[in-house]
Amino acid sequence: MLKRLNLIRTAVMGIFGTVAVWLNAAPTGTMTTVTPDGNCVVVRALSDNIIRVTNAPRGVKPSHTQAASMKAEKFNGKIVKNGSKIVMTLPSGLEVSLNTASGATSFTGGKERLLYDSGVRTKTSDGRKSMSLVPAKGGSFYGAGERGHSFNVEGDTLVMYNRQNYGYGEGDPRINQMNICIPLFVSNQGYGVLLDDYAAAELVMSDPITYTTEADAPVSYYFIYGADNLASVTREYTRLTGRQELPPFWSLGYITSKYGYHNESETRGVIDTLKNAGYPVDGVVLDLYWYGKETDMGRLEWNKKQWPDHRKMLADLKAQGVNTVLISQPYINKIGAIDNYNQLAEKGMLTHDAQGKINDVTTWVGEAGMFDVANPDTRRWLRERYRTLTDEGVGGWWGDLGEPEVHPETIVHANGEKARQYHNVYGNVWSSIIYDLYKDEYPDTRLMTLMRGGTTGLQRYSVFPWSTDVSRSWAGLQPQIKIMFNSGLSGLAYMSHDVGGFAIDKENPIDPELYVRWLQLGTFSPILRTHAQEFAEPYHYPEYADELLDLVKTRYRWLPYNYTLAYENASQGY
Repeated sequence: MLKRLNLIRTAVMGIFGTVAVWLNAAPTGTMTTVTPDGNCVVVRALSDNIIRVTNAPRGVKPSHTQAASMKAEKFNGKIVKNGSKIVMTLPSGLEVSLNTASGATSFTGGKERLLYDSGVRTKTSDGRKSMSLVPAKGGSFYGAGERGHSFNVEGDTLVMYNRQNYGYGEGDPRINQMNICIPLFVSNQGYGVLLDDYAAAELVMSDPITYTTEADAPVSYYFIYGADNLASVTREYTRLTGRQELPPFWSLGYITSKYGYHNESETRGVIDTLKNAGYPVDGVVLDLYWYGKETDMGRLEWNKKQWPDHRKMLADLKAQGVNTVLISQPYINKIGAIDNYNQLAEKGMLTHDAQGKINDVTTWVGEAGMFDVANPDTRRWLRERYRTLTDEGVGGWWGDLGEPEVHPETIVHANGEKARQYHNVYGNVWSSIIYDLYKDEYPDTRLMTLMRGGTTGLQRYSVFPWSTDVSRSWAGLQPQIKIMFNSGLSGLAYMSHDVGGFAIDKENPIDPELYVRWLQLGTFSPILRTHAQEFAEPYHYPEYADELLDLVKTRYRWLPYNYTLAYENASQGY
């Protein structure tokens, strides 16, 4: 009996001794306890408005992903122990209470409790980790990345796994899960919660709010306080995850794009036609034909026959005030880009399966390898290609299919993460290659990267996301405002759309009134870029020539206002 008591005492002292040692070395502004089931709960103030909560078994590291980019600030609050509770009070008016017996955490703003975390962490029958948070009654919830089915996501089950939805429109059930999934919800009661995770997961916005994930590590979260103000929540969220720098001024003008301009002659002709009609133009986007044809995907090299003197073309367009943006994808086709495929395969830069064999993918243009951006060598190879092309005069980049659109679950990335764990963050890492290149090699040049896949913090890489391959229909136009609102509250301030609608109805390819209405929305959206499979440019609609020209010119009349908004976004995250 005495031996058994000594063993229990040793175990208990081991747990609380570890906590005591941690407390002695803990950062200021930290509360901690150990739950009855042996989990160590740590509540730390990163600022007066941002609290990080970790809850993990002793000796197990909790999640700490790429989500946060800020460092903890000086602690200005007070921490008082009161019986079984430790209470942290902050100058912002936020009060955080930790129950030392159960590990439960409460967040209170003013006199109202905003959120309650029981401290209980469970596992589902299939091994996924799950946690629940109880919100105050009567709240509405927004954010969660790019969502088009509803502005208020209260009561919804939100899948956190990036997905492409070709030809979508209003009422399409697919658009509650789109290309940029962020495990964030923002409450109209003035706070937000960001789960520190990017693995495949499910967020159920019920009572309680439940988060279930396939991540290996126990998931931590950030409580973000906005003091009853949605704008303040977004300000603090972008402070935590990184703010987007000022955009290049030209990116706020009119950009013409199409699937796709096939050659130099066509590209010059489009710009000449627009300018002769009186349109100001600041950018032109070249789809996949700049490197040849569809099955040349992954060549990342100009096709000499279609573009006999691309350097001169780029220079001439630049002299006209037109910046050129090139497309790039995560795939290397095994027909037209076989040389790159063989080179990358030999050096281990393509994605592999669990046995270490190359895991090819089947894309819409055939069999291909996939860039493993988790491999530093792959990132260096891509960076060098982007640098060479940028040196030749390319003005910006377009990362397409970056959800990634095709991402077999058999893939195991170079960092050891399976496809379902790495999928959402792929677009962030890919974007960072271009962002870091510009920071290092072109520090005085502002960057525009069109990217349609990623997760938390994507905005800090100068990314201008768009709502992908929307149908050319009134139903396609309808959800765009909801998409921009939820994306904006998730830090993606420059979310835009293919003005005019991308995926056309072959039986009804042109709808002049729809095009006018879409351009009206585009004129007052963060980015104005016409794009479609066919009939993308405004001169295809002569019956509305005056109205369309006036709309694009209105965009330019509003540039001082929009540039002020861009400054507010860069400085405050609005």
